Amino acid sequence: MSAFLLFVVVISWGLSWYAIGLQLGEVPALVSIAYRFVLAALLLAGLLMVTGRFKPIAWKWHGLLAGLGFCLFSMNFFCFYLAAEFLPSGLLSIIFATAAIMGAFNQRIFFGVRLNRRVLAGAATGIIGLVLLSWDSITGPKQNGPLFFLALPFLGTYLFSLGNLVSVRLSHDHDLPNIVAHGMAYGAAICIAICLVMGLDFPLPADPVYWGSLVYLSAVASVVAFLTYLSLVNREGPARAAYATVLFPIVAMIVSTVLEGFVWTALASLGVMLALGGTLLVFSRPKVRPN
Repeated sequence: MSAFLLFVVVISWGLSWYAIGLQLGEVPALVSIAYRFVLAALLLAGLLMVTGRFKPIAWKWHGLLAGLGFCLFSMNFFCFYLAAEFLPSGLLSIIFATAAIMGAFNQRIFFGVRLNRRVLAGAATGIIGLVLLSWDSITGPKQNGPLFFLALPFLGTYLFSLGNLVSVRLSHDHDLPNIVAHGMAYGAAICIAICLVMGLDFPLPADPVYWGSLVYLSAVASVVAFLTYLSLVNREGPARAAYATVLFPIVAMIVSTVLEGFVWTALASLGVMLALGGTLLVFSRPKVRPN
């Protein structure tokens, strides 16, 4: 079951990188993120209401829900949007892949969970694979920006890993779909509030490509993928589940091959094999020898 959940997450988020690229331009990034999670929250809440599964959550939990929205459904995305103006997408993907390692250390810091060498070794192997896969993107021409922007994708990734821990805490007392619906609503509200403070407009572009990508990002990459991913977090733990972030850039690179003319090299092929090998290492469980 975990392998299937991983597959759904990797495909959904792997395709989302291309969909995000289709939204850049006319609409400010933070406004697009607000649109995405307004629609995602409405879709998920509506589905839960129609099926009779929507449940209000007591106000004492709303601080954590707001934290979930901040970490997982708003500011983590904003960090990557800002950094994308100065850093190549391959490097951003590699930085985001460190969520697997951050998750392991967060469990150690906050829950006292002993660091799992298998998880760390698998994540390290996968990240090395991604470095090889994206080597041309990393070493190719790129814009120069303030050093601050180099820190943004790490901050976004760490917010993502913290959001995983918040979701685990909330899932002890509430069912996952309701947690995600409330968290997305808070994420959308945070984005809208910041947009208003910044004086940003909320344009409605006529381009059907923008709206098609928005529907995909809201329905598939947000509702389906986040529900699946957080289910994987509950089953496997934040560190092991975060290894999905090491794999989905491979899907993004395949999409780039078909739609953007990415050229595969020997290094890129080796990188794919290392990333897949790292997944096998993380998700295989050591055999227990009989006494």
